[in-house]
Amino acid sequence: MAKIALFYLAKPKYGGWVTFTSHLYRSFVKLNIPVYLFKISNKTESKQRHFNDNIFYQNVDLPTALNISQEFKSIITATDKTFHECTDRLLKNKSNLIIHDPTEMKGHLLESVKNYNTMPITIRAINVGNLRDLGIVSFFIKHPYIPYNKRKEEKTNLAVATSRIDFDKHTDIIIKANQNLKEKIKIYGAENRLYTFHKLDKIDDKWRKNYYGTFSNQIGGVFNILNKSKYMIDMSAIKKDGGGSQYTFLEGWDSRCIIILNKKWDIGTGNIMEHNKNCLFVENEIELKNILEGENNYESLINQGLIDLQSFNGEKIAKEYLKLI
Repeated sequence: MAKIALFYLAKPKYGGWVTFTSHLYRSFVKLNIPVYLFKISNKTESKQRHFNDNIFYQNVDLPTALNISQEFKSIITATDKTFHECTDRLLKNKSNLIIHDPTEMKGHLLESVKNYNTMPITIRAINVGNLRDLGIVSFFIKHPYIPYNKRKEEKTNLAVATSRIDFDKHTDIIIKANQNLKEKIKIYGAENRLYTFHKLDKIDDKWRKNYYGTFSNQIGGVFNILNKSKYMIDMSAIKKDGGGSQYTFLEGWDSRCIIILNKKWDIGTGNIMEHNKNCLFVENEIELKNILEGENNYESLINQGLIDLQSFNGEKIAKEYLKLI
């Protein structure tokens, strides 16, 4: 039986890269496939460290990582500029690569992918075209999701946002809406301090009254927040991206939330996310406020979200990954 090595080559401890890695790991576990998670460090350690969702990783040095990549079927689940050399060497060793959005494909990574004829896997269909424009052939496979099976609670909170607080997440729309909402949107997520200093603090220097910090990286950390909320809000808008899904959307569906997204995420034809079907799109803080203070019944959106969530079945998608690696 094939053994799988996942390499997480990035600094962030929260967000989509981390969530993707943990769901892919657990999807392979559900198929009873041996899977191991590694980070690359200056030395190889024997001990295991906690990663996310009760999953543990091992630090290894680059020579050890290269040996592992030859022995196992290996996947780089995320990479950033701090791991250029490691990524380059693993790609040369025929490791597989996941591309989450177009902003990752630039500089050294773009050169390495082209040099080694790497055909990455991308999690949103639109990026097959984006990568083709860069001269790269890629494969689209949805990101896997393992539902969190826990009793659904009464919705005692109005709305919550659980994305990173950052430029591409457009948290400023939420801050502006909160200025005029009676019941405020509760904000969670890792903070980009450059963004909060240059943007959010200038909009409202008291926005942190509604900020509750990061959430637990144990299984159910996000679910326990969303489970009590009627609405899940994500104002993400990534240049040349959209139309597909993000983990916040899937977590919202799993928690039986009504999902509100940035209209810029809507690409029209072929969009997984559809206004008034499985989510709601808004263009600004005024539209966001009007929905949150309205009396509309959106039960059908919740039910459709639960149906659509099934297409992200972790075991099924993990089998698709096995065909390519």
